[in-house]
Amino acid sequence: MNILKIYRLLPFLLLIIAAAGCKQDDTLLMYQEDPRIYFTQGQVVDYTFSTKANNVVTDTLYIDLRIMGSAVGKDRTFNIIVDDSSTAKRGWHFELGPQVITAGSYAARMPVYLFRRAGLKDSVVKAYFTVGETQDFKPGYVDKRSTVDVLNKLHYQISVNDQVLKPSNWDTRWATYFGTWSRVKHIFITQTYGGAGWATVSLPQDTNFLVQSVKFALYNYELANGPLIDENGQRVIFP
Repeated sequence: MNILKIYRLLPFLLLIIAAAGCKQDDTLLMYQEDPRIYFTQGQVVDYTFSTKANNVVTDTLYIDLRIMGSAVGKDRTFNIIVDDSSTAKRGWHFELGPQVITAGSYAARMPVYLFRRAGLKDSVVKAYFTVGETQDFKPGYVDKRSTVDVLNKLHYQISVNDQVLKPSNWDTRWATYFGTWSRVKHIFITQTYGGAGWATVSLPQDTNFLVQSVKFALYNYELANGPLIDENGQRVIFP
């Protein structure tokens, strides 16, 4: 390509570069002027008080959220809506903690306080949460990879009971790591890792830690007591 052709193409190249720069600036400006928030990961969480001592009447779950846009030098509030379809009653079965993104932060862990009620012995109640809008944040984005509405990062679901029930995602998530579900196995896992903890684990490294912790705990149990037998007369094992 000779010098003359280069000079002729130069204005077009400069125009393309300028347009790309404007697009990046527009995107950045959009997120600065239109900050949004979403659940870090949509979840269906099953929680039971049944593995807790009788004197335990409250517990806490944490829901992680992240923002789209820049951190700022002041606290900002977000809004988690309790859907009308919820059978868990706010103020009776649960309560939401502070809904604040603190100054300089990109994320928050919102506590959900759970209350042990007598009716949970024979029923399961569910709370459905949706990301709402405030003066500080609009709802984030829908993860189009998910075919399940509750997993699209704008919705979250918690079920609460006081019974040992098979988690709704056992066969699709936990069977790979723990094998066939049983009541005794479920209680053992919960007592090993924590009632409000293991069912919400999502990161691979946390899952690996959970699995290894449970296997090691079962190994130590069997050294001290012999095989752990479940309600079906089967030995509790992990694949």
